[in-house]
Amino acid sequence: MFRVRRAELWLGTLVDIAAEASSACALESGVSAAFAAIARVHRALSAHDRDSELSRVNRGAVHAWQRTSCDLRAVLECALDVAARSRGTFDPTIGRDMAALGYIRAEGPPRGANCAPAGGSAAAKPQAWGSCYRAEGPPQSAGLRAAAGGSAAAKPQAWGSWGSCYLPWTTDFGTSASWRDIELRGHRVRFARPLALDLGGIAKGYAVDCAVAALRDAGVDRACVNAGGDLRVFGDQSETVHVRTGGRHGALLALCAITDGAVATSAYGGQRVSAGGRFATPLIDPRVRLPVMSTRTVSVVAPTCMIADALTKVVALRGARAEAIVAAYRASAAILSPAAGRWRCTYLPRRAAA
Repeated sequence: MFRVRRAELWLGTLVDIAAEASSACALESGVSAAFAAIARVHRALSAHDRDSELSRVNRGAVHAWQRTSCDLRAVLECALDVAARSRGTFDPTIGRDMAALGYIRAEGPPRGANCAPAGGSAAAKPQAWGSCYRAEGPPQSAGLRAAAGGSAAAKPQAWGSWGSCYLPWTTDFGTSASWRDIELRGHRVRFARPLALDLGGIAKGYAVDCAVAALRDAGVDRACVNAGGDLRVFGDQSETVHVRTGGRHGALLALCAITDGAVATSAYGGQRVSAGGRFATPLIDPRVRLPVMSTRTVSVVAPTCMIADALTKVVALRGARAEAIVAAYRASAAILSPAAGRWRCTYLPRRAAA
């Protein structure tokens, strides 16, 4: 049996592939094809590239139907299904809100655009978030309510202008856009109103699934693909999955052993930014368009990494109330919460008392 382990930087993280095959040729071609699949998804769905397919759709779908690749269609189809089943707890249209907190940025204005709001009124500034301003980090003086589209008094002009992601220039982002404003028909998509897709909550899992498909197609016998907390394995040997909890006092805990399946983990405690004297995380509750200061570490085991990736956000926001949604996808979840210096674990579906 031939073995190989290789790691490359993709999707904003280190992607690690460990594989085994009875043929050295199958092993080499499989691992190469797996990284090629990840690179393809990265180029299509990256918000860090203004020329990516996602950036093109974000710019043009409010004006006209946009063609989609098989990759973008698959991710959007899944995202909309999870959004519908969770009643909007998962929503891929939170790009504007992520930019408001400084996690991603807006593109600059079109050449010749007037950056100043009409009449110099401060009240007009929130509509041009991240448009003509520069900041080295997330705004220190912006309140969380203002960051979600509220008061102009909290200097929204500094929003979202740092980092290396690109959202469309517009002065007409409303606060009520949601997943229901996305119309997907065949390999075409359009938006009913201005919005910004952020597929960071699901695309990485999809890329892992594509890598696994490439490995299997090449004849690889068993493999583990790990992309920064999104992991999928296949073969006849089990893989013990460990989880590192978030926050300053994080711990490494054994979660489960899987043979053929996927695990996605989200821990938000270590991803905080300061806003208005308070801390915020990239966990946005789409129903109120506000960040949630979560201390939970959530892991979801599911048949595919894309489903597991999406469900971590639903479970992080809804806790035990996400049990029915988790079960509907034939998944399970573990919620780790700090309690008096220890970690309390809640399982979904909940286990019967002994």
